[in-house]
Amino acid sequence: MEYRYSLLGEVAEFFSGLSVRNRERCLDLFRAIAEDPFQTGDTFTRDSVGRHIQHKFEAGWEISFWADHPIKEIRIVGLRRIPRR
Repeated sequence: MEYRYSLLGEVAEFFSGLSVRNRERCLDLFRAIAEDPFQTGDTFTRDSVGRHIQHKFEAGWEISFWADHPIKEIRIVGLRRIPRR
């Protein structure tokens, strides 16, 4: 069984306001994370219950996620645009 991904409510609201092009790019990034659910991000933090939240920086985006391995789901808990330097 492959992993699927889900978006936290706030992430879904932000995502829905993006342009079609940016939504497609983010969907590609979400799928890539779900295809390799054991990957680690570029950095990580811990949430209020101690879970490792991975932060992946790619294509001008920061995607924050954690893997819920027992149910084979990637939880996308953060999404933000990174300003280009």
